[in-house]
Formats: sequence, structure tokens, C-alpha cells
Amino acid sequence: MSADRPDSDSSPDALPPAWERQWLQPTAKMDAPTNLGRTSALEAAQSPAITRSILVVSAFFLVALGVALTFIPWRQTVSGSGEVTAYAPEARPRTVESRISGRVTDWHVVEGDEVAEGDTIAVLGDLGSSYLDDQFADRVAEQRTNKLNGLRLEVEQARQKLAQARQKRRSAEAKVENAALGISTARTRLARIEDLQSDGISSVRDLETARLKFRKARTDSVAAAADLAAARRAVESARLNVDRKEQKLGAQQAALSRKVDNARERASNAVVRAPIGGTVSSINRVGPGQTVKKGTSLATVAPETDDRAAELFVSSIGASLVEPGRQVQLQFSGFPALQFSGLPDVSTGTFRGTVRFIDPIGDGSGRFRMLVVPDTTTDDSSWPSPEYLRQGAPAKGAVLLSNVSLGYEIWRRMNGLPPQLSTQQGAASAK
Repeated sequence: MSADRPDSDSSPDALPPAWERQWLQPTAKMDAPTNLGRTSALEAAQSPAITRSILVVSAFFLVALGVALTFIPWRQTVSGSGEVTAYAPEARPRTVESRISGRVTDWHVVEGDEVAEGDTIAVLGDLGSSYLDDQFADRVAEQRTNKLNGLRLEVEQARQKLAQARQKRRSAEAKVENAALGISTARTRLARIEDLQSDGISSVRDLETARLKFRKARTDSVAAAADLAAARRAVESARLNVDRKEQKLGAQQAALSRKVDNARERASNAVVRAPIGGTVSSINRVGPGQTVKKGTSLATVAPETDDRAAELFVSSIGASLVEPGRQVQLQFSGFPALQFSGLPDVSTGTFRGTVRFIDPIGDGSGRFRMLVVPDTTTDDSSWPSPEYLRQGAPAKGAVLLSNVSLGYEIWRRMNGLPPQLSTQQGAASAK
């Protein structure tokens, strides 16, 4: 290795290439003044000419776009989603519920059957111990008849006693009148005999006899008055008895009639009937022999109707801007559409509607329900046929508000501001 190392006395020109530190040695290019100017930091930091051209064009495009946005019209909207329903309550599907707790004995319909109002849907067997007998209502009615007949007989007997008491009272009144007449006659006779006695014509015996008859007449009058008072008390007692019997008859008749009506209604509730006419859309998975509780949904009947509306839910801010009469752009599930909420005239496949009602109370999650009906102000406002657009289908809608520029709309959304409400448009929609 020592042989390979160069000698210290050798000249630098004699060093091998591996040992030459050429990066420390100045070159001819570095010594030239023109080369130093080209490698300056200012020249190295400059961008290429094409890059500067692209930046200038981009800036010009952004400025032109900002100016254009200030003139492009845009329609502010309030969006909501929901489903198709019916505006009239009687046109909505009706749930058939069990009115009693019982056992399903028979089904009379299947899904898809057409039923009329009052048709039998199913038959239930009542689980109540008193209603296991099919003739329970008739037996209750028979018991009511027997009991009411007994009460009516008691009332008739009480009325007969009242009539007898009144007859006795009339007899007692006649006796009182006779006694009063007897007293008057005895008094007149006694006065005449006393006058004859003073004249010496009548004897003392006749005077005593007249006095005895007068005292007897007064005694009979007192007795007749006592009998009359007793007869009057008997009449009053008999009348009160008749009133009690009649009140008891009326109360029992009402109670027994309610019992019979309840029994018959309970028996009729065992037969589940269709509340409206329509199509049986669904049946609960309950087979014969299974028990159901009171209020259990057994089937659903959908009426045949052309009455339709869109039930949409909007936010609280949107609900404060929406009012009845506003136009709505609707999109139904299953119907292809290209909807631009801000450009309603450009949208295709959408349908027109009008806000009919806004719920003043939210659903508990900050949303408010509104009902949208078909817009009848234009010729192309008809909705799809009920054969294709059924109740329960998903729907989306955009309530049309004020006209603004697209630039303002972008600025509004970037700042989180609510849509503005035009006073003139609001007044026009209210009219």
C-alpha cells in the first residue's frame, strides 16, 4: 500500500485523478464575468413565459366570471322531501283494527280484493267468558224483558193503591161534608127548641135530646176530619210509592238496555268490517286460531281516489319563508327528471304544485310538514295517473321564492344566510 501512495515530494501535477479535488479548483467558466451574471438568484427565481401567460388568462377569466355571475338570474328555493298522500282524510288508506280481544276464526278477504263499505273482513271469537255463548245477547234481552215486566207490574199495583187511596179520600171528604151539614142542622134545631122552651111550648126532654144530637154531630164531624186527614196521608204515601216504582223502572230499563246494547255491540264487533270501500292492500300475518288484542291492526284498505297531495317536510327556517299559494317544483320517485332548483324553466320531468297548508307545529325534530296539491293555474300542471303515482311514493320538492343573481346566491350560501323573502311576491301569492 505504501508503494501505491504518492511521494510527498512529488509535484501536484503528478497526482492521480482519484486524488485530485477538482470541485475545489476554479474553472474557466466560473472565471468569466458573463457566466456569473447568468447564474444569479434573481434570474433563477423568474417564472417561464408560458406560466405568466396562463396566470394572466386565469385572472382575466375569474374577473369575467365574477362579472357574469352578477347578471345570471337565479331562483331561490326551499327544499323538502316526503311522500305522496291524499289531501282529504277520507281519501287516505284506512287501517282496520280489532275492536275486541279475540281469536281469529275466519278470513273473508285476501290482499288485492275489492271491498265495499261494510263488507266482512274477518270474524273473531270473543274470549270473554260471558260472550262464549252465541245467544248471550238474546238471553240478556230476554232477562231484560222479564225484569221490566215485573217492575211494570209493581208500578201498576202501586197505581191501583193510589187510586184506592184517592177513593177513600173522596169518601172521607164526603163524610166531612155530611158531618158539617149535620152540625148545621143540629145547631138550627137546638136553637129553635131553645126558643120554644123560652116560650114554654117545648119540654125539657126535647131540649136535652136536641143538645145530645148536636154533640153527636160535632163528634161525627171530628171523626170525619180525622178520617180525611188519614186518607190524605195515605194518598200522599201511595203517590210517593208510585214515583219510586216508576223511577226504579226507568233506571232499570236504561241499565238493562245498555247491557243489551253492549252485548249486541260486542257480538257485532266480533265481525270485522271494512270502514270504507277500496282495495285490501295488506293483511296482518294472523291465521285462523290465533289471538289478537283490542286495537290490533288486521288489514289496510286503500280507497280508489284521484285526490292526491305531496306531504313534504322542510326546515324551520324554510317553514318561516313558505306560505300558502307558493309554487313548488316536484319530483316523484320512478319518474326520470332533471331538476335545477335555481332554474325552474330549464328543469325537465318535474311537476308543478301549490302549497296548500303548513303545519304550525313541528314534528319534534325541527321539521315542519306542508301539503302540496296540484297547480291548476297552468295547463301542464297535471300529475301522473293514480295508476302509476300511488300514495306512499317518495317525493321531493323545491318551493320557489325570490329571483336573485347567481353571484348573490353563492355569497349568501358561503356566509350561511337564509333566503330572502320578496314582499311583492309574498303578497301576490297570498292573493
